[in-house]
This record gives sequence, structure tokens and C-alpha cells, in this order.
Amino acid sequence: MEYTEAELTLRDYLAILKRRYLYLIIPFVLVLTVSIGVSAFMAPVYQSTGTIMVESQQIPDNFVQSTVTSYADERIGVITQRVMIRENLLRIIDKFNLFGNERRSVPASQLVERMRSMVGVEIISANVQGQQNNARTAIAFKISVEHDKPNLAFSVANEFVTLFLDENLKNRISRASETTDFLNNETIKLKNELEAIENQVADFKQENSAALPEHLDLRINQRERAIRAAEDIDLNIKTLESQRSLLEIDLSSVTYSSGNGQTEISLNPEQELAKLEAQLLEKSTVYGASHPDIVSLKRKISQLKETIANGEGGSEESEGIIGDPVAAKIQARMNSIDETIETQKLLKQEIEQNIAELEQTIIQTPQVERGLRALNRGYENALQQYESIKAKLMDAQLSESLEEEKKAERFLVLEPPVLAETPIRPNRKKIMVLGFFLAVASGIGAIFLIEMIDGSVYGMARLTEAVQQQPLANIPYIETWEETLKTKNRVKVVAGFSVASVVCALVLVHFLYLPLDIFFFKVWSRIS
Repeated sequence: MEYTEAELTLRDYLAILKRRYLYLIIPFVLVLTVSIGVSAFMAPVYQSTGTIMVESQQIPDNFVQSTVTSYADERIGVITQRVMIRENLLRIIDKFNLFGNERRSVPASQLVERMRSMVGVEIISANVQGQQNNARTAIAFKISVEHDKPNLAFSVANEFVTLFLDENLKNRISRASETTDFLNNETIKLKNELEAIENQVADFKQENSAALPEHLDLRINQRERAIRAAEDIDLNIKTLESQRSLLEIDLSSVTYSSGNGQTEISLNPEQELAKLEAQLLEKSTVYGASHPDIVSLKRKISQLKETIANGEGGSEESEGIIGDPVAAKIQARMNSIDETIETQKLLKQEIEQNIAELEQTIIQTPQVERGLRALNRGYENALQQYESIKAKLMDAQLSESLEEEKKAERFLVLEPPVLAETPIRPNRKKIMVLGFFLAVASGIGAIFLIEMIDGSVYGMARLTEAVQQQPLANIPYIETWEETLKTKNRVKVVAGFSVASVVCALVLVHFLYLPLDIFFFKVWSRIS
């Protein structure tokens, strides 16, 4: 006959529990006691939290544009790093005496790290319409401080809220001031550059004052007038020379009376030569060089010059008119004409020199205009940059006033920190419940472990499985009076130990967690 493996029934499990009940009770009591002790003796941690709202700019951006353009969550991160510096944390530790005597014994770096772990900053974000792709942006953030004393957690939380508000205001004003200072320095640089270019333009115009482009038409008109004046002087000189020639003829005229009473005029060779030259000059303006009259006059003039050169002439006649008043008057007019001709010639030289200077100036004008345009282009570019920077400087100054008057984006305390009434941890209820289930599991585990280690055979099914034969009869175990007494004593010890553990647990709960009357009232209210 084949015998299969015996299956444990409920009676077998009850028999195991009756046989191994000490291995259930002892671990259960120990683990439950430890869990209750842990939950009772763990130091409570209180948390005080303040909420700061990020309020948008009160004045529309279309009217005043702020120079602080960073996102709120970025500024919160920057401010957090600035507030959490070593100096600030040590100052707060010393101000509120957060760690008591540990301040002298524990290194400052460890205290600073513990302080940083006590403070938490949580950013509250939301989808904002108008942002790129409806991105999430910070609308508020929470500052939490944890400590085993609620009053210290409250005080430190208020301190950090104040630090965040002050640091944000100082940071925004500092950024606006930096922008204003930068633009102010750039404005001064561009202003100096403009003044330097203006001085260059003034010096250039002073050096080339005669050849400035705006005076070109004036110089051309002056040149034309000078040319006409020179032509008029030439015509005046010719007229004066013609008049002088006629006066020479009059001066050389000699009057005499003949026997029949007629008056005859005779000319000496010089006077005749002057007369012929005057006629030649007069007719040259009318006829060409090949005209017969011009040719005849030139021939007569050449013959008369030869006669004068040979010493022939009427010096006697010349001597005859000396002292004549009419001749003296004519001679005076001739001298006056000679002086006028010399004056006109000098004036013509001056006019010709002026014409040459004007022509040189007109030639230089394009080069002067080119250099002046280059300087003006540089001046216009610098002026445009100066005006642009000046406008930006005015906007930056307006933005700085906006920050100083707290009209820009700012931090407002939405919920100030409050004094914590209950600790946030440890959660003693959860620890006790977890300890209870862990105690039960440890007792059951201990029983199964002992059963696996123990090789004893209990029960008909296990015996049949072990010997592979059916027993003839089942004789129950008969306890002696000594075993019964020993069992009773063991039960008393376990019961006393259990009662003592329960009493200790209740005492700890009463003094460290919650008074028993309130505890039982809450339990009864939940049950009912």
C-alpha cells in the first residue's frame, strides 16, 4: 500500500499552536513592545509653513516695461541660493539657539547642513495663458521649517519669509540699478564721442572754410563776376588808350596863320605815328588783318617808324608849343589817363589772382565735401546710437522707479507661518499598527521556523507518513502532575509578562502620546 504525503488540517494547526504557543507570544510581545517604545520615544517634528504669492506687475507692460525679465521660478531658485548661504544660516542658528549646546561641540558645517535639511522650498506652478506653448510658471511658493519645538519652527519660518521678501526686493532693485548704471555709462561714452566728432567737423570746416560745399554756388558766381569785371577793365583800358591817342594828336597839333588868313595844322612824326596807331587800333576792332585799310595803315606806320629812327622830325615845331596853356591842359589829361590805365591794370591783376584762387577753391570743393560727408556719417551714426541709448536709459530709470515703488512683479505673503499644534511626524498610529502586524508575523514565523527545525513526529497522519504503515491504535499522551504544574507555572509567567508589557505600553501611551481616557473615548466613538 502506498501512502501519500499527509495534509495538515485545522486540528493540526491548532495542535501546533497549542504546542508552540510560547514561540508565538514571546516574539509578539517583544516586537509589539519595541514598536510601541519606538513610536513613544521618537522625538516629534513640527512644521511651520508660509506661502508667498508671486503677484504680477500692477502697471501694464505697454506703459512701463520692467528691466527684470527673468522667470519667477528662476528668481526663486536664485533667491533660495542666496538666502541659504552659510553666513545667514549660522546667524539664524545663533539668533534662535536652534541646536542648544550642540553649537559648541558639533562642527559648524554639520549644523549648516542640518539647517538646510530643515528648510524646504516648494514652488507652486500653473499653466499661464500667453506663455510660450502655455508653459507652466510659478505663481506662488511655500517655505517650510521643521523642528522638534513648534515655537522655534514658527520663528525660523517667519525669519525665512522675511529674508525671501527682502532678498527679492533687493535683487530686483539691484538689477534695475545695474541696468540704469550701464546705460548711463554708455550714454556718457556716446556723448563724449559725439562731442569729439563735432570738434572734428568744426576744425575741418575751419580749415576748409573757403571750399565748403554750401559755398560752391557763391564761389562760382564770384568767379563769373570777376571774369566779367576783368573783361570790363580790358574794355576800359582800350577806351582810355584810344582817348590818350586822340589827346596826343591834339597835343601835337600846331596852329599857324597863312597869308590869306587860313589856319593850318601840322603834325610832327611822333604825333603822326600816334595818330596812325590809334586809327589802326580803332579799325582793328572792325576789320580783319587782310583789309586794305589795315594793310595801308601798317605800311604807313612802318615807314614813319623808319623816319623817326633816322632822326628826321620837327623838333622845332615841338619846341614851339612849350608854354602853351591848351597844350598843358591836354598833357595833364593824358597823365591822368595814364594813371587810370595803370590803376586798371593793377586791379585786373588782383581780379585775375582772385579768379585763380576761386578756381582752386572750386576744384577743392568735391574733396572737402567727401571728407565732410564721412565725418557727418560718423556723427549721424553716433547721434542715432546716442538717442537710442538715451531712450533706453529713460525707460530703465522709469523701470527703476517702478521697482523702488513696488509696482512691478513682487512677492506677497499669502499665508503667514502659523504655530504648529500637532507634529507632522512620527505617525505613531501607523507605527503601532505596523508594529502589531509585524509582531503577529514574527510570532507565526517563529512557530513555522521551530516546526521546520524540530524533527519530532506529531499526530497519526505524520506518523503514518513517516513509517509508511497504518498504526494499530492511538494512545493519547498522559501528563504527570509534575508536567501539569510546570505547564501552569509557565502560563503564569507568560501571562504576567504579557500583562506587564501591556501595562508598560499603556503607560507610555498615556504620558508620551495621548491620555488614556481620551484614547479610549476616541476608540469607543469609532467603534460605536
